[in-house]
Amino acid sequence: MTTPNVQARKKYGADEEGIAEWLKDHNRELTWAVIALAVIVGGFWFYERSQSIKSQRAETAYFQARQAVEAGNLPLGVSDLQKVVTRYGGTTAGSQAALTLAQALYDSGKFKEGVAALKKVEGEVPSEFRASIHVLEAAGYESLKDFANAAEQYRQASNVTPFAADKAEYLASAARDYQAAGNTKAAIGIWQDLAKSENPAVAGEARVRLGELDAKPMKV
Repeated sequence: MTTPNVQARKKYGADEEGIAEWLKDHNRELTWAVIALAVIVGGFWFYERSQSIKSQRAETAYFQARQAVEAGNLPLGVSDLQKVVTRYGGTTAGSQAALTLAQALYDSGKFKEGVAALKKVEGEVPSEFRASIHVLEAAGYESLKDFANAAEQYRQASNVTPFAADKAEYLASAARDYQAAGNTKAAIGIWQDLAKSENPAVAGEARVRLGELDAKPMKV
């Protein structure tokens, strides 16, 4: 008669043999699975490391270019900033370089070039820079007396900013530029919304502007 312990040992031995056989049969698959996991982990680490190095280099290049601008060497500063924007587009430093480049061009009276530099990076900058890009574009258009496009840039800035106060300020700027462009219909639409704003300064200006516009014939 076989005792329970003997039966258990036999079963355990059979299980061991089964596991060993399974491991033998699946050894190749397990090996490749381990290698694949190592590649994924290693690739992720390498990507993170390379991105960190890229960001560090971008920041160094940006600060060097900015120093040239601040030292009064505008041609060198503009050239270096353009290189940073081209080489490190999409990074924080690359976005800062684009903004600094546009401002440097504006300071030289090159407003078209400044706006063009910002246009190139609109779609690649991190989200936290998008509002600033649109606002600086608007400033360039205002200097060119192109108030219609300036207003559109302020509208876009209001759409991407996460801050309610900034949204109201950008919309107010858009309304002013629509007025300057002669598009009183668009201006009135914005001022009517802003008159309900929780920002007392913006709401107050909106009511004043609406009063002024109501007293004039509407232009489209």
